[in-house]
Amino acid sequence: MKQTAIRSILVLCAAFFLALFFWGAAAAGGYYHIVQKGDTLWDLCEKYYGDPWLWPKLWEMNPFITNPHLLSPGDRINLLEDVPLKRKALKEGTKHASTVKKEPEAKAWWARGLEISGLTNVKAIGYLSPDPVESCGQIISADTEHLILSERDKVVLRLEGNMTRPGDLIWVYKCSDKIKNPLNEEPLGYIVSILGNVKVTERIEGTLFKAVVNETYRDIRVGDKLTTYSPVSSCVVPTSAPQGFETTIMAVKDEHQIIGQFSVVYLEDGYGQGVQRGNLFEVIRQREGLPDVVIGYVLVVDSRPDSSVGIVVEAKEHFYRGARLRTLQWEKAPRYLSAIPPCS
Repeated sequence: MKQTAIRSILVLCAAFFLALFFWGAAAAGGYYHIVQKGDTLWDLCEKYYGDPWLWPKLWEMNPFITNPHLLSPGDRINLLEDVPLKRKALKEGTKHASTVKKEPEAKAWWARGLEISGLTNVKAIGYLSPDPVESCGQIISADTEHLILSERDKVVLRLEGNMTRPGDLIWVYKCSDKIKNPLNEEPLGYIVSILGNVKVTERIEGTLFKAVVNETYRDIRVGDKLTTYSPVSSCVVPTSAPQGFETTIMAVKDEHQIIGQFSVVYLEDGYGQGVQRGNLFEVIRQREGLPDVVIGYVLVVDSRPDSSVGIVVEAKEHFYRGARLRTLQWEKAPRYLSAIPPCS
């Protein structure tokens, strides 16, 4: 009898603790997501909350994740408990293997395009021109005594032609002295730096217009020249490049000498030679008698007839003007470049 009573007590205790365990799991349970191929925390926050910028908070809730842009298919991601869901998700305690329809396989991480505004101000990247830029006008006066103009300062412009209308934006720029080819010291062209832009408000008379300084990226002064406004989009869609095509870094923004990560560089070839916006190049260091070494990667963000502009998205060491670039297919791009957020 005594042994039977003891067994009964032990069974009751075990049942009590099991019930307590399962009740606690259900009470603490929330919503979660099973990772599909191609998922990122950025995408999941956009999908479930309509706000991709919540990804750091979601990462904090799932500390096992080592890279928020490289999730392992099949992993379970616990969703945020204090943010309302905008889309149905799996709930703790429900079966999903046979009832939940799997999402179609995601495209490559770069297929949606890359948002590069966090790498550089694309409005101010400038470009390399073989000839002096044709000016369309000049800032001739301002309503301030300051030598350096600020945003919202009122100015008067002299503009050529009759196409200008109120509301138009116009670039303020300057050209460098003629620079030389780093490989042979022959004359190469001019670095065109974008200082900012002005917004036309009204025509005074003839070629004179009132305007306001809209944005400044560098110092703008009375007397600076004006040219056509043609900004570059911050969303770069990767495109295939000719296999094995090589080009050279001819110049660097602001005439810097040392090139590192996030430097803006100017290449000797443009779309006339096959270089397109969205091409990816690897920077190579040649070694006599040994294989080339890849020391960085350059993403082309703007292409002109005879030159193009790139951003150094990775630099394993410093390099200089004259560095050689070789095309790299996006299928072979380093996966850590997926840390560049996708276009919204």
